[in-house]
Amino acid sequence: MAQNDLGEKIGAAWALHRQGNHDGAIAQFTALVRQEPNHIDAMYGLGLAQRSSGQKDEAIKTFENCRALVNRALADNPGDDKYEILQRMVSQRLAELGVGTGK
Repeated sequence: MAQNDLGEKIGAAWALHRQGNHDGAIAQFTALVRQEPNHIDAMYGLGLAQRSSGQKDEAIKTFENCRALVNRALADNPGDDKYEILQRMVSQRLAELGVGTGK
């Protein structure tokens, strides 16, 4: 998928989530994750949309997968502020869902 096309699709999925159309956002983020399984932004958005729609178990699984992606990216880019912030954000979402913050 071309980078511009990917960016537009992620932007559209985030817009659906912000508008409260969580089912639409879930559908779009899910399609993006299927196409780009290592895309952290799409994975994180999917988890948020799932959480917002009350799909707690699915959100936990998605955030755990996202945490694994972030940890891998941080291992490849030690000290990268972006990934350290993402690691904290994902851990916070998991804690909100009642899951330990194991890194």
